[in-house]
Parts: sequence; C-alpha cells; structure tokens
Amino acid sequence: MDSDEGEACYVPGKATVKAFSEQHFGAITSPYVSLYVYRTGNVDKDFGMPRDVDGTFRIGDLDVVIYQDSNVIVHGKSYKGTRGLFELLTRKKVNQSFISGKDLKACKEILEAMHGHLKNHDPSGVIKTTRGPKFKDIISKLFPGGGVTRRGTESSSRQMWFPF
Repeated sequence: MDSDEGEACYVPGKATVKAFSEQHFGAITSPYVSLYVYRTGNVDKDFGMPRDVDGTFRIGDLDVVIYQDSNVIVHGKSYKGTRGLFELLTRKKVNQSFISGKDLKACKEILEAMHGHLKNHDPSGVIKTTRGPKFKDIISKLFPGGGVTRRGTESSSRQMWFPF
C-alpha cells in the first residue's frame, strides 16, 4: 500500500515541541513557533509570517530567519526578538500588554520591507484589509493612510473602479 490515506499522523507532544523550539529558536520565540506545529486558529496568515511546507517562515516571497537567541533577520536587517514582536508577527489576536513602541516600529519596518501589509505583497498595491481585531487595533494604526505607502500608491478609497 503506497498511500498514507487513513494512516495516523505523528504529532509530537508539548514537551517535545517546547524542547525543540527552545533549542532552535530560543525561549522567547518557543511559544509562538509552537502554534505552527499544532496549526491553531490564532496563527496570522494575513499580516504575520506563515510557515511554508518546508518549515521556512516567510512574509511575502522573502524568508524570515529566527536565531537561537530569538532575534530575527528580515531582508538583511536584524531585529531583537521580543514577546511583543512575536505577538505581532504570529498571532491574529495579539496580547497588547506585551507590545512596546519598539515592537510596533519593528513590525512596521518588517511589513514595509516585505510588503506584508499590501494586497498580494505587491509593492504598488493597496493595504490588505480584514475584519479581524489585529487589523482594527494594530495594522490600521501603523498604516493610517489606507493604501498609501512610501512609494505613493493610491489610497484604498481612490482605487480604480471598472465601469459597468
């Protein structure tokens, strides 16, 4: 029988996942990376860093590298890995008590560098909008101009409409 269909899939226990993630990503990052193993509903795929099937974390088409000290390298720039930054990069519903002004600044820089806040990660695109609390509480405040980015893209209120 060549098919895996119907066979049980091994999911490691919490202690195993915790030990592995602490060893490879650091103690700060460990609880956030664990979310991906268990595929919980709180993983942010819109404004966060989804994980590819090969295990690579990405924003747009670019890799996000997490070191053992929990620091993050994005587009050649290093960011201090804090609970607040990982709340912003991984969760749909963030715990704002962990988030500092530095975390918000780092998150904004990362999203801008990777076009992670733009529809289809298109540098000339407009800001993605969702109904989720993260967009309402965080993203819309980081990028208050609608679709306006550093490149002077049209705001989402001035998008081109097709005549009918």
